[in-house]
This record gives sequence, C-alpha cells and structure tokens, in this order.
Amino acid sequence: MANLVEQEQAHGLGRRAVAAAALLALAGACDRPAGEPAAASSRGSSEPAAVPRPSDESARLREELDSARARIAALEVDLKAAAAERIEREQEWLRYSKALTQLASATEKPVATFQPIADAQAEPAPAETAEGPKEPEAASGEPERTAEEAAAAAKRDREIEISLRSLLAVEQVTSYEILETGTLSAEGFTGPVVLRALDERGHPVGTLAADRLSLEGSRAARTLTIVLENGYEKRGGETWAFEGPGTEPGRGGIRRIELPEVDPSPWIAPLAELFRPEDQAPPADDGAWDLGAVRASLNLLLREDVTGGWWRLAGLGGVQAGVFRDVQVDQLDASGKLERKLFADRMEITEQENGVKIELTDGAQLRGATKAPFLDGRYRIFLPRASIEAWKRAGIPGLSEPPRAH
Repeated sequence: MANLVEQEQAHGLGRRAVAAAALLALAGACDRPAGEPAAASSRGSSEPAAVPRPSDESARLREELDSARARIAALEVDLKAAAAERIEREQEWLRYSKALTQLASATEKPVATFQPIADAQAEPAPAETAEGPKEPEAASGEPERTAEEAAAAAKRDREIEISLRSLLAVEQVTSYEILETGTLSAEGFTGPVVLRALDERGHPVGTLAADRLSLEGSRAARTLTIVLENGYEKRGGETWAFEGPGTEPGRGGIRRIELPEVDPSPWIAPLAELFRPEDQAPPADDGAWDLGAVRASLNLLLREDVTGGWWRLAGLGGVQAGVFRDVQVDQLDASGKLERKLFADRMEITEQENGVKIELTDGAQLRGATKAPFLDGRYRIFLPRASIEAWKRAGIPGLSEPPRAH
C-alpha cells in the first residue's frame, strides 16, 4: 500500500514538472523580440537561416528600379543619337541630289581653258578683229534671267515650299513631311522634290524622291492628289522605283498620293501653278442645255435595264462643251438599294461599238463609310445594251447637239 502511494506521488511530481517546463518555454517565447529565431537546443544543431527583413527587400527592389531607369535613360540617349544621325544622312543626301541637279546647268556655262605657251614655230593665232574678242554664244535652253527675275523666282519657290508644308499641317496629314520642293517650272510642276514618310508616331520610316511634283484636285469629291513623277521610294535600306518606266535606271514613272476628305479649294489659290487648268476653274455651264431636262432624260435611259441594278444621276452642276460638270452618280441594286455614290468634277458620255461609255474624271467613290479616290483618277461605266440611237434622240450631251444656241 505504501509503495502505491509513493508511485502515485512520483507520477504527480513528474506531471507538475512537465507543466512547469512548458510554462517557462512559453514565457521565454513571449519575451523574445519578434523576428528573432529561437536558440538551438543543443550545441550540435545548426542555426536556422535568417529571415529577410522587410527593409532589406525594399532596398533590393529600389536598387533594381534605379538600375532599370538608368538603362532606359541610356537607351533613350542612343535612340536620339541614331535619329540625329539618320537626319544628318538625309540632309547629306539632299545636298548631294541638289548638286547633281545643278551639274546640267553648270555644264552649259562657258568653261575656262588653260592656254599653253605659244610655240615660236607654230602658226600665229588669228588677230582679233576691230570689234574685239568674240563673245561666247549663249547656251541653248531657257533665256538667262535678270537679277530681279532670279530673286522673284527664288521667292516664289520659297513660298511654294512654305505653302505645301503649312497646308499639310492644316489638313493634319501626318504621314508625309516635305523636305525639299526644288524649283518651279513653267510646265506646271516643281522639282526635284524629297518627302519623308512617317509612321503613326511621327518617326521617319522612309524617303520619297522625284523629279517632279504636281497636284490634282476634285471639288466635287473633296479629294486632293499629290503626283510624283520619275522617282523612287527608299525604305528599310531598300529602294523601289515608282510604277511605270522612268528616264533613268532606279527611277520609275508615277506615284500618286491620294488625300481623301481634303477640299482642294484652299490649295488652289497659293499653289495655282501646280494644278491643271481644269482644276482651277469652278464648275461651269455654257447655258446651252436645260439641266433639269438633261438629268430627267438620262435617268430614264439608265432605268431601261434594271435586272442587275442601275445608275442614277443624282447631282449635276452644269454642262460645258458637252461635258457634265460637278456630278454625283448613285449605283443601286436590282431592289433599289443604294450601293455606292460617285462624285466627279467631269463626266463624259461617248459612243462605243456596242452601247455607250460613261467616264467620270477626278473624283471619288463612297461605299458605306469608306471613301476612296478613283484609280488613276478615272471611273468607267460601260452599258453595252444601251441603244445609241435612243440616247441621241433623247438629247444627251456628248452624243447630240445642244437644243439651243449659246
């Protein structure tokens, strides 16, 4: 019995000792600062790895951010240097091209020659006449300009360059930039010209060079076309000649830059020399035709065959010498639904072997919300089933004489 009591007392003392040890360990954990690792229980155990502090992580991220910013700044400096180098190369190419264009005029001027010492045994040179030494003959080509005429021409060239740049900026044409406009010619163009092609962010992506630049406009369609002749485009280190034959290797025929939704009227006044004469004149009417009767008769003829749809003259500004001026023509399907609208400054109706041909010049077509200029400035409508005699009897301009005198 005594032994059982002693054993029970020993077990109770053990349980109390274990509880006391647990309380002491908990008290030590509470007294230890946050983040401080517990001490190793024995000398042989290795100490655990230190947990990184939040301040250390922030410092590391800050260093990485500073390094990235420094790298971005260095790349921006390299980009600016590359852009400056490209611009310098383009300017050097402009100076080179301009020098080449001046070679032809330089060769026309009299060139000084080196006169060797006369040989005593050689035949004497012919004596000068009483009229004095003979003046060199004038170079063939354009007559020499006076100082006033040359100054006026240089001033006009500068005005054309400023006008082209200003009008492109006003119309918000950001895809091209004028670099060089050359010299105005009496034939209705200026050149040589150089344009820089830009991307949507305004960065240069290519260069267009041509011998001549002229303009075409359509008031009815509100379109403007920049016509470049005998040139090439340089982009990405490669060169492409314009479409069509050129006058020399590496240069092509014509490149047309269409600017839809641009009214040519503000361009005609400051750049009249670059437009064709018909573009400068407003829509005209010679008064020889009854416009209402012409429009009604033409629409009746266009409605004769509607199996595949038909055309309708929706607007007519006038008729001059048998040519329709400032017109709007609608295309409708067989059910009468509008498919497209055509706007043109001029329209001509001519007789064909079978039927008639309607040709619209200098305009654009509107299909839905998409507007596009005519390809090569023309749009042709062929009506092979049209009766030529019926169209002549109806008194259609271009196929018959006007009903009354001017």
